[in-house]
Amino acid sequence: MPIVTGIRDNRGVMEIDVDGSTALRVRRQHFALCPLRERDEIDVEDYVNRVAAVQFPDAYEAALTSLDRAERTAREIASSLRRRGYVPPAVDAVIARLTENGLVDDARYAERLAETQSKKPVGLYAFRRKLRAKGISEEDAAEALSAFDESQQRDACLAAARKLARKYAELPPREARARLSQALARRGFAWDVVSQALDGLIDDEDGV
Repeated sequence: MPIVTGIRDNRGVMEIDVDGSTALRVRRQHFALCPLRERDEIDVEDYVNRVAAVQFPDAYEAALTSLDRAERTAREIASSLRRRGYVPPAVDAVIARLTENGLVDDARYAERLAETQSKKPVGLYAFRRKLRAKGISEEDAAEALSAFDESQQRDACLAAARKLARKYAELPPREARARLSQALARRGFAWDVVSQALDGLIDDEDGV
């Protein structure tokens, strides 16, 4: 049977070492309801399930409070709860309840974010990275990305290029174009879109 080898209070979250490695992080208030001591034998799965049963109401309330401030994806809520010392089974149960109640909907979140971002000079690849970072599935991302069509990306890239061009106005045209191309690519625009946007914006004879 595994042995509890260390217990530390890290800003209200109890870090529990089992057999020499940190295995569990539990909020202090819930740890008090499911206490452990060093050298206790522990069935980790059973202990986590007992903590989850105690934690669920508080975890659900914490998630609702988070959603009161802003709409969030399932991954964002789950990550926040885990950092705060809620155990995985409690977090999973909260996400399932929120999803069932329609309070978390990653597809809807992605569509709304796409609608907002498509009105800004944002590149397709940058937006895709943002969706992945927020835990949006490939299926939901593909639907949201439909807002970033060729025409939209060309106009967005041109708008971004016009703003950035002033930084390179004193450079020779070829260097200005190279610097501007790289800056636009870093903003997530495809190279062919960048090339189209810069044609006519930078003239090899007249500069920016």
